[in-house]
Amino acid sequence: MSVMHWSVSYYTGLPEVDRQHEALFGLVNRLYDARGHRAELLEQAFADLRDYVREHFSLEEALMAESGIDAGYIARHHAAHENFVMRVDELWNFHRAGSESAADELLGFLMAWLREHILHTDRKMALEIHARMGTEAPHNQFAHF
Repeated sequence: MSVMHWSVSYYTGLPEVDRQHEALFGLVNRLYDARGHRAELLEQAFADLRDYVREHFSLEEALMAESGIDAGYIARHHAAHENFVMRVDELWNFHRAGSESAADELLGFLMAWLREHILHTDRKMALEIHARMGTEAPHNQFAHF
């Protein structure tokens, strides 16, 4: 079952970022589907998601640095990424300690944060990268932020 649905409204116009965002949606859906199954399935789904998130955040931060975006902006974006990872780890640890609501709280947090971050923070980042590269973001007709 899908709880996160990828659509054109999430496009940033940065192909690798968009591919990774779509893959993140798939990993959240896999984590959702793993609930109620063997603990190993949930553990593996979480580990895969957490590893992929770190890879994705590294890509975004590298793209910002390569394009010459202001170091202060990159630092704030990095801090948002680090806060995300810390909160995800905290909720996962609650789950592993036996909290019955932590897995649902984790999924709710993942879905809300990823939507907000992609639709606002990452799309603004992408517009800045395109502006610095002298390219047009193909999603501009969909931008409503």
